[in-house]
Amino acid sequence: METFKIEPFLHNENSSHYINTKELAELLVARPHQLFQPHRILFNSIHLFLEGEGVFHIDFKTINVRPRHILFVSPYQVSQFQHDLDYKSKVMIFTEDFLCKTSIQSQFYSETNLFNDPLILPYFDLGERFEEVSVLFEYIKNELARPYTQAQSIVLNNYLFNILLIAEEVSVNSKISFDFCSNRLLVKNFKSLVNKNLNQHYSLDHYSSELNVSLRTLQNAFLKVENQTPKQWLINRMILEIKRNLMYGGISISEIAYSLGFKELTNFTKFFKIKTGLTPTQFRKNYGK
Repeated sequence: METFKIEPFLHNENSSHYINTKELAELLVARPHQLFQPHRILFNSIHLFLEGEGVFHIDFKTINVRPRHILFVSPYQVSQFQHDLDYKSKVMIFTEDFLCKTSIQSQFYSETNLFNDPLILPYFDLGERFEEVSVLFEYIKNELARPYTQAQSIVLNNYLFNILLIAEEVSVNSKISFDFCSNRLLVKNFKSLVNKNLNQHYSLDHYSSELNVSLRTLQNAFLKVENQTPKQWLINRMILEIKRNLMYGGISISEIAYSLGFKELTNFTKFFKIKTGLTPTQFRKNYGK
């Protein structure tokens, strides 16, 4: 069973900005082995596929790489490139703090489906906007190669935000309203809290209290925005995290259970089997090779 590696943030030379972009060929030179192993990043990444075809793995899904497509990867997701790469792409990485310089950008980041929800995999054809996005990637690369100035961070931030706005507009799941009291913002805040506290096994009542809303308000917001309950999403999110740990965590099943807030191993095993049809041991044996 392979274990996932934590990938550090690679700065551009002579730059301390928390944004960077490289050609896939450059990354393969810098990390000839790590990219082909399961690896988890603690920042956001964007893959812009230019030409050729291939396969890219993220969590438990396989992406069939196609030209002029774009893929968004959220923090903590587990990625893996497949050998015999037969495509060209550009990869950008950035942190939430680098993007969120204004209230509009902060709200965009909290509301967009491009990031923050590992149960959603944003991968789509950019269509007529591909060339525009590709040029913005190149602008960022060129700016990072220039000597540092006080205005450079603002320039880079604007280029990045333009890429995200274009992608959001093209995405079929786009529902950004920029309404600071929207149900969508509440749903995103809930998901963010869950992602940060998944190991605590908190109840929905706890999360609604933290968000300063009633449980009914949270439930109604979820039903309107996603046509599911927060409980359903929370269960699916927990199952994903368990699968990640079973396949890549490199720790025992009992350690996984306790790390995710289960007080009894039997409860952990029962929960997982009810939702997947397999015990944790069976899942690890079947898929964790």
